[in-house]
Amino acid sequence: MENIYIGRQSILDPDLKIYGYEIFFRDKKFEYNPHLSSVSIEETARVIMNILTYIDFKDIIGNKKGFIRVSPEILEGEFLDILPPEQTVFQISGITSVTKYLISSCDDLRDKGYEIAACVGRDYEKALPLFDSVDYIKVNIADFEDDKELKNTADTLKEFLNAKLIAYRVETEKDFLLTKELGFDLFQGHFFEKPVFYKGEFPGSSKVALINLLKMAIKEEEFSKIEEFFKANPDLSYSLLKYVNSPFFYLRQKISSIKQALSILGYRNLQKWIILQIFALGGVEVKHNPVLERAIIRGKMMEIITKKITNDFELFDKSYLVGMLSLIGVAIGKTSKEVLDEINVSDDIKEAILEYKGTLGKILKSIVSLEHENIDEAKKLIEEVGLSLEDLLKAEIDAITYYENFMSNL
Repeated sequence: MENIYIGRQSILDPDLKIYGYEIFFRDKKFEYNPHLSSVSIEETARVIMNILTYIDFKDIIGNKKGFIRVSPEILEGEFLDILPPEQTVFQISGITSVTKYLISSCDDLRDKGYEIAACVGRDYEKALPLFDSVDYIKVNIADFEDDKELKNTADTLKEFLNAKLIAYRVETEKDFLLTKELGFDLFQGHFFEKPVFYKGEFPGSSKVALINLLKMAIKEEEFSKIEEFFKANPDLSYSLLKYVNSPFFYLRQKISSIKQALSILGYRNLQKWIILQIFALGGVEVKHNPVLERAIIRGKMMEIITKKITNDFELFDKSYLVGMLSLIGVAIGKTSKEVLDEINVSDDIKEAILEYKGTLGKILKSIVSLEHENIDEAKKLIEEVGLSLEDLLKAEIDAITYYENFMSNL
């Protein structure tokens, strides 16, 4: 059986909450390039087939919308309505002309509950006749020569009040602030996975308390001391008990004390929970936080991959921490080095995150390369630890599914 792999990129609203995901597939024949302006009929057919045959769509997108890139020609077919209409957005790429059949196909799909997005660049005029029949207009902002040209285009497209404007290829803070000012409704790009936008945020008292708690958990101080911390912070005690009693742990009996909760969690799961709380204080609700999502997926991928290459429990134990802590600076508003120095992690964890040293460093760098679609580099790095690109891609699917299951139980 042919192996099928999936990736996704967040689409965010102006408050940086996750609105949906663009879904893309990678296999030996078609390696996804997020910057391509068009997609072939064959590629579109394979994407739809893969969703229907190999992967549970809702395991990948949770309760969000899934944006699937399609060709104009295949949209005129009659098999697309097999996908769940309430969560599916057909994203039309490579529009060179608009026919009456394309317009009627979009109208028919919308009547069935689906949404349609039109992908455009500087030559958006070619798609103008379609805009009354779409729900989103996705603009490749990298296609424009200057800000003035982009502004004029945004002003024109905003006349189609029935469609939301998506700014695509948002790569810098300037891109985000400009497109937000120009009235774009949604945003997509690698910028939102980087810490630049969050730098300079002063950590409040709650974050300071959580950092101190994380220090205690990493040092594995006695549970009696950690319990005293929770007694002094009743809000955190409530959150911890709610977490441990969630369906995610499948416990037969309710946990009613902090001491009991700590004994069930253990130090490793306690560390995960504390990091979750730190990200939750970033101003974005946990379930809609794109940085937290990426941190958990990185951590789980690190864990899955490390388990495949070693029986060293200590290395495995550190792997999840490396993945999650690689983005903790974003949540704290400091550099990664400052935060890692503050919580006093071991040198190998610090070197893996800051310099990509050691086995854990190579795995982390392969994951980061995959996130940024540097497939060749990701392949080279994962092969250096004795695994294949297929192993890395499979770990990504499993980690995404883990994340969605985890969040659905919070």
